[in-house]
Amino acid sequence: MSVGVPVATLASAVGAALTPWRLPVGALLRRLDEVVPRSLPLVAVTVAAVGCALADQAARQALRLLGDTSFIGPEYIVLGVEEFGPLVVALTLSQRVGAGFAAELATLQTEDTLDAMALFGERPAARVIAPMAIALVVGAVALGLCVFVAWELAGMATLWLRSGVSPFTFFHPEAIRGDGVVLLVLKCAASGAMVFVASTRAGLAARGGAVAVGRAATNAVVTAVLGCLLISVAFDIAWFLGRSS
Repeated sequence: MSVGVPVATLASAVGAALTPWRLPVGALLRRLDEVVPRSLPLVAVTVAAVGCALADQAARQALRLLGDTSFIGPEYIVLGVEEFGPLVVALTLSQRVGAGFAAELATLQTEDTLDAMALFGERPAARVIAPMAIALVVGAVALGLCVFVAWELAGMATLWLRSGVSPFTFFHPEAIRGDGVVLLVLKCAASGAMVFVASTRAGLAARGGAVAVGRAATNAVVTAVLGCLLISVAFDIAWFLGRSS
């Protein structure tokens, strides 16, 4: 099979994803369940762990240098919305969903199952691949909005238990700006799309047996992680330049 076939199949899947009302409802729901509910515990725990470490170190440095922790709450909540929340969601989906989907496609590809489906008119791009595109983009945004709660609760608990800061003093929802929420949504959506593209291309390019499946999963994770990091940097630069202009 030529190298151009995976690209053509990926393009066909993206085209099908742009008309989600034509996709099988059951396939969409299964993919959404895989991306959101099954990923939420891991993403929430990871975000909370990062938040605990950041809040504790910030409080220690603030007390040592300034003797005051009142300014941590507003900055902490903004960092969760604009930076750490979307980044943790992207990296977690890259490793959990991206690797699994790449391995699934690689298995179907090496066993010629996708070709068999196409031969019998099953449209594998629409039935197997396109639902994951929608699930990753929509699910990444949903996870980004959900794990913010874990981020804030982790910071509140850490400052209260370690530094005696009242949770009511630490919580500053007014610090969140509308453009910060827009940044979170854009970062998560772009990262979800990046994970989909990386995992799909790696899976469809697999040739051989079990070794090819493992290699596809590894390639998908590496490509998705690097891509998501570059996306985060690009959005941050654009946002900084937009705010400073």
